[in-house]
Amino acid sequence: MKRNLLIMSILMLVAKFSSAQDPHFSQIQYNPLYLNPAFAGVTEYGKLNRVAGLYRDQWRTLPVPYSTTTASFDRLLKKFKKGWLIGGGIEFLYDKAGDGNLSIFNPNLTLNLGKYFNQEKQLLTIGITAGITVKSLDELGLTFDNQYNGSTFDPNLPSGETFSNNNVTYPNFTLGLNFRTKIKEKALLDIGATTSNLHTPNQNFLYFTTSELPARHSAYAKAKVNIKDNWNVQPGFYFQNQRKANEILVNTIAEVRFKEKKDFGLGFGAGYRAMGNDAAIAYLSFLYKTLRVGAAYDFNVSGLRKATKTMGAFELALNYEFGEPKKPKPCPEYVPAEVITKVRVKYADSLNNIVDTVLNKTITPDTVKRIYIDSIEVSVPVIVQKTTVPTPTLTIVNTTEKIMTMLPIQLYFDNDIPKTDNKDNYNILIDAYQQNKEKYLKASVDNADKVEAFFDDAENNYKRVDAVLNELTNLVDSGYVVTLEFRGYASPLASEAYNKKLSDRRIQSIISFIEERLGDNFKVLAKSAMTIPFGETMVPQGISDNRNEVSKSVYSVAASEQRKVEIVGVRIEKP
Repeated sequence: MKRNLLIMSILMLVAKFSSAQDPHFSQIQYNPLYLNPAFAGVTEYGKLNRVAGLYRDQWRTLPVPYSTTTASFDRLLKKFKKGWLIGGGIEFLYDKAGDGNLSIFNPNLTLNLGKYFNQEKQLLTIGITAGITVKSLDELGLTFDNQYNGSTFDPNLPSGETFSNNNVTYPNFTLGLNFRTKIKEKALLDIGATTSNLHTPNQNFLYFTTSELPARHSAYAKAKVNIKDNWNVQPGFYFQNQRKANEILVNTIAEVRFKEKKDFGLGFGAGYRAMGNDAAIAYLSFLYKTLRVGAAYDFNVSGLRKATKTMGAFELALNYEFGEPKKPKPCPEYVPAEVITKVRVKYADSLNNIVDTVLNKTITPDTVKRIYIDSIEVSVPVIVQKTTVPTPTLTIVNTTEKIMTMLPIQLYFDNDIPKTDNKDNYNILIDAYQQNKEKYLKASVDNADKVEAFFDDAENNYKRVDAVLNELTNLVDSGYVVTLEFRGYASPLASEAYNKKLSDRRIQSIISFIEERLGDNFKVLAKSAMTIPFGETMVPQGISDNRNEVSKSVYSVAASEQRKVEIVGVRIEKP
């Protein structure tokens, strides 16, 4: 008899909490739209789309187990040039509990607006979810005391209860705010809060009575800290309040990507839910690229453990991201189909006739379509040849045809080099870059042969510019003024504004290198005409900008080929 009374008391307690509270999850960090609508379109790996789902099965040892299922799809709808973004998503939740099959079906739509700050190191987003909740009850599955005939239960006896309605429908709204910040390029920290059911809708099945669903308030702080290249740790703190019920969830999950096969990985961790000393939680997950399949188990440690035998809830999580976001369209002057340099060549032929012509030298375009066309006049210098016979001065070309055949030249840089306070010339920077080759061989998503070929190309280009400078030095020593045209580029890893400044620093490092070689006769015209820091505006689509995938965004050959300065034109004049 005491055992029956205990179970009845527990069931009444379960019924009370299930009717007064929204569902909760142990892997809430992998259920982004339920955690906060301000995450719509803000993905973990920087992809365009995300699919997420959670299934929770709880208290199977009790007569009234219940399960909860939620699934969502969200995507980055648009990212604007000035740092604004819009995200959106759809979500549903289905919850079922007890002999009466008390169920909740809740479809939602979510919209999110955000703004990047400080060269995209901080992001502030505000999101709203609107939906409909349909709650239903199967009264035939319930039993009542009027159906007890004194010795046994008789389902044919009238229950004595009258239900006005077996279904109730009401709107639901959630408002959320999230602030994300990068910490020293190694960690992401999210701090946010949400409020749901502010209008406290009526959820009663009986007419002329009221049972309001209380507002739910939540706050959290969660982080992802990268350790070395293949480890990360994800600590989290989550708080919820709904009327008099408070819940605190604390957990930490570590993930590792296998060095041999970087696409694969495992996650494991532990957590604790403090709601009347509720549950200890164990976590395990499987990783493949941007797919995460996670599992969690709650070990009940509350007073309910006598009935549950310490068994709590089993939970499965799915999180998958896919698709590359479209980059903001650059300004028209930086969206080119091909770059043509018109070279004016003046020389003397074998019969001492002066030939003055214009050659079109096409610079191979990147994979993006270009409409930007410029030209630079390159006058091949002439050397005055004195003769013993008083004849008109004859101009003869010596060595500059070699310079023409060697342009354009591409000079490559290590990631985020040079730094703001770094004034080193390019010859120092390229030496340091070559010394980092072993790191690229280990960390790159590309095979060793492809990485080796890239570094060989970088070294050959450096040697080519050295050969050109040897030719130019002869001209400078003869009194000519040399003007070069530079174009700087960067991979898309940082913000567009930062990358333009970075590409300008790269140009300046090469200018310093050449000035050191050629001395005062070296001249660069106005920056607007002769040095063009394109930054990331020329980057082809598909180059990764995800800091969580450094094997692609930092160490891949595709990303490395974007970190460069091109010397595309030379003008040689007699002052």
